[in-house]
Amino acid sequence: MDDLGTETPAELEISETWRRLLTGEDASIRHLRRAWGFVPSPPRCKVCGAPFEGPGRIATKIVSHGRSRQNPLLCGMCFGSLKKQPGGAEIELSVLFADIRGSTAIAEATTADEFRHRVQRFYEIGAKAVDRNGGTVDKFLGDGIMALFIPVMTGDQHARSAILAARDLLRDVDRSDLPANGVHVGAGIDRGLAFLGVIGSDDKLDFTALGDTVNTAARLGSAAAAGHLLVSERAWKASGFDEVAVTTTALQVAGKREPVPVADLGPTELAAAA
Repeated sequence: MDDLGTETPAELEISETWRRLLTGEDASIRHLRRAWGFVPSPPRCKVCGAPFEGPGRIATKIVSHGRSRQNPLLCGMCFGSLKKQPGGAEIELSVLFADIRGSTAIAEATTADEFRHRVQRFYEIGAKAVDRNGGTVDKFLGDGIMALFIPVMTGDQHARSAILAARDLLRDVDRSDLPANGVHVGAGIDRGLAFLGVIGSDDKLDFTALGDTVNTAARLGSAAAAGHLLVSERAWKASGFDEVAVTTTALQVAGKREPVPVADLGPTELAAAA
């Protein structure tokens, strides 16, 4: 950029390329993700969807789409391409945050190894729920998960996909051995504009999302009660779940000047979302 906030023609061209890729307008990446989707199994490359485990692990290595040693969240092919042309675009997407309630107290009452096993179990459940509904785990955050639902993966129904993933995650946690071990989870979702792309320098690159939508989803995830999902009103309205009777309330969220209208979905409302 020449000046802060002013993009050069070359940067505008890169941004447009990224926008087409992330929204699914670029047919090549859409077709690649669809093709890899038939090959098991997750975890997968955050960009092209190449599988890193199961039978697909052999196939991806043969065609240079095996997991990158420099960035394990990307395949070698995508990492190499993104390193040559870092950047991104501002697009509409949905973001899910889910984390363990009272993790500090849990860690204090258990050994470090026991706590690690419980968090790892939560990660496994969460990753499967996200992958099952077309999302991608962006980060494991100590006692939480951040997941992205991007148009190239879900089409325009990314808010719906995020809600279904949260429903599955909370349900599967509740049906697991985690509650008996003191682990309860809450989640939050927002939908809106965010910068999505590659940030970092040299070999320390990450494909992630930044912006108010991400921050709001994180705040809602922290504010949700155990077993509950807080969904911003704009995400709920975009989801198509009109048949589920929920009311929205204005929630004062830390760091936000104005209250955020949210729908609070407990186990009953989540079970009705289908």
